Amino acid sequence: MKRLQFFQFSKTVFLFLISFVAFSQSAKYPIIPQPQSLIPGKGYFTGNTSTKFINLSREKSVDSVLIWAKAEYERFCRVELKTAKTKPKYPNNQVLIRLDQSVVNPEGYLLNIRPESIQITASKPEGVFYALQTLRQIITHKEGEKTWKVPCAKIEDVPRFAYRGIMLDVSRHFMPVDFLKKYLDALASLKINRFHWHLTDGQAFRFESKKYPKLHTATSTQWPTNEGYYTQDEMRAIVKYAAERFITVIPEIEMPGHSNAALSAYPQFACQDSTGKQLETQGEYCPKDETIAFLSDIIDEVIEIFPSKYIHIGGDEAGKQAWKKCPACQKRMKDEGLKSLDELQSYFIQQIEKHVNSKGRRIIGWDEIVDGGIAEDATVMSWRGIEGGIKAAKEKHQVIMTPGSHCYLDHYQSESTDEPKAFGGLTTLAKIYSYEPIPEGLTKEEGLNIIGSQGNLWTECVPEGSHAEYMTFPRAIALAEVNWSRKESKDFNDFLGRLQYWIKYFDQSQINYARHFYEIKPQAQRQNGSLNLVLQSQNNNAPIYYTLDGSKPTLQSTLYKEPFKVSQSSTLKAASVMNGEVVDEIRRTFVLHKAAGIPVSLVTPPNKSYNKGGVQALSNGILANDANFSDNEWLGWNGTDFIGSFELSGQTEVSKVSFRFFHRPGAWVYVPSKVSVWSSENGTDYTLLAETNVEFPQKEGATDVSLNLKTAVKPKWLKVTANCLMKIPQNYPGAGDMAWLFVDEIVVE
Repeated sequence: MKRLQFFQFSKTVFLFLISFVAFSQSAKYPIIPQPQSLIPGKGYFTGNTSTKFINLSREKSVDSVLIWAKAEYERFCRVELKTAKTKPKYPNNQVLIRLDQSVVNPEGYLLNIRPESIQITASKPEGVFYALQTLRQIITHKEGEKTWKVPCAKIEDVPRFAYRGIMLDVSRHFMPVDFLKKYLDALASLKINRFHWHLTDGQAFRFESKKYPKLHTATSTQWPTNEGYYTQDEMRAIVKYAAERFITVIPEIEMPGHSNAALSAYPQFACQDSTGKQLETQGEYCPKDETIAFLSDIIDEVIEIFPSKYIHIGGDEAGKQAWKKCPACQKRMKDEGLKSLDELQSYFIQQIEKHVNSKGRRIIGWDEIVDGGIAEDATVMSWRGIEGGIKAAKEKHQVIMTPGSHCYLDHYQSESTDEPKAFGGLTTLAKIYSYEPIPEGLTKEEGLNIIGSQGNLWTECVPEGSHAEYMTFPRAIALAEVNWSRKESKDFNDFLGRLQYWIKYFDQSQINYARHFYEIKPQAQRQNGSLNLVLQSQNNNAPIYYTLDGSKPTLQSTLYKEPFKVSQSSTLKAASVMNGEVVDEIRRTFVLHKAAGIPVSLVTPPNKSYNKGGVQALSNGILANDANFSDNEWLGWNGTDFIGSFELSGQTEVSKVSFRFFHRPGAWVYVPSKVSVWSSENGTDYTLLAETNVEFPQKEGATDVSLNLKTAVKPKWLKVTANCLMKIPQNYPGAGDMAWLFVDEIVVE
């Protein structure tokens, strides 16, 4: 028994020491993305005003990197960086940089930090650039001192994926050039090497065309509060600025859909009926020869400005409705032997691709371009889940994974009701970090066709640069590590420990980053007739402070230690602490009612895609986000009525029942047609207590519907029903399809 106790004690101590060592290493080497190999050394390299960064290769491209490094190191590390090209007789106290072709990957590098010197070895200047990005993350410098320190280590590093991207939509909201440069600086610091620039969409055409000037002069003012376009000189300047940071800018010109703006300026490229009248369109070009020539001219202008291997041609969400009625489209299908509208789109894309290929470039398109068949060298960007990416990879296309489930930065990043309006969804920092770009079901050889992944920021709800920063960071940091580091080395808590450098970086750069690191999730538990509130964090070691009056939590607020009793309805605000700073603030409205904490029995479970909160979300006292039905507190049914029942004691008096529903027709989410409340003494035979028809509300979002009972009752069972709208009526979004019904808290009073 004593031996067993000793073994258990020793095992506990061993695990503690292992976790302590891992934490210590993260604190000492807070590098993101995590290097492929890091062997800690003994001691520190100590630099001073005499330390020089010496370009042993004497390559001008490396000199350019050092010019960048000089400004960055002096700005962020408070390190005065001196450079030289001659190897000193005694290389002590120097940072020696050499190019060596033995480093196979052009983005790879070796970083050897010893007490006497630092050596950087790479085969290309981009490898030197990334080594210097790594080095600056582990430099420590105390204000007022002339020396700086770097912990000794041997680092061997190379990216897992060649394509590591971020997309920014500037069509829906224009972003000024100065902001774009600041944005690119932050992306480069994360070793992100592709900037996908979404220049055109249905809202505006932000690319200056010399040949078709109405594209930018007319369409860029369609949103009066957000006018603007990029001149060709400005775009060249952005390309040059990005290239100096080893970022390739990939321009996107949308086609055949999402082209309302262009067609408003040049309607002759839309579909027309037999009389020449323009057909009602969803924003798709007509795939006639004149349109192909028009778009080829635009692509020629694009290619002249952007040297990237890829030109993104969109290809997504083309409505095609006008194509059904367009004589030119029907003739094209007949002449080319095309059997479907998907094949007509494929024909359209292939004509554009031939022109792009003739200029020595290749196309990227959203995964819809796979549907009708595409050329062998087209690269596919998989956004509608992972199926399009799997199909394309199996067909030997290069694929960039960017599924909406994990890579869309326009989604909410916290369940807090204080979050600024987002497009929808819920994509947390942890969710992005958990993403694996190579889907299951691919062979090892097929997996090689996945060249990387990309985060996408669509800007319907992002009106300015500071908001774009908030939506991008820190989530782009998580995706950067997904794209660069080994799959096997991923550890979210370790990742959070290494974020400390980035908080400092963002503060110094005046970047408006979101402070959502450790998700705090409140949960309600009913015990002995009372309701207790439990606060859980992803980091069990992070202290949580909270208030119940809606005030902002501080280090002087109540420290959460254990579940606490809720005695009245209140507004909970809670936050955790990271490096002495309050972060991860959440806000939740808590309603104490007679059925709070009592489970609901359902006739039909929610749709599996909208059941993350579980059945307890219907009666846990926590109100869902008013603006986001992807909040886990909302449960969703598709084309199915909601029927639920509570088992009460028979001693609880009920006089009022209130429902919370969500209404967003654009997402096919509608309030129910009718709600009702029933009582029973045996759980089988029910008597109707009250019902009411529900009208469509004028505003989208959460909607409250209350039923006051004519006479208070004390039922043993209480049944509540909400009749789904079922088939969406004509003239409403989604007409003819089944409506979604979203339900939150059932409040019993």
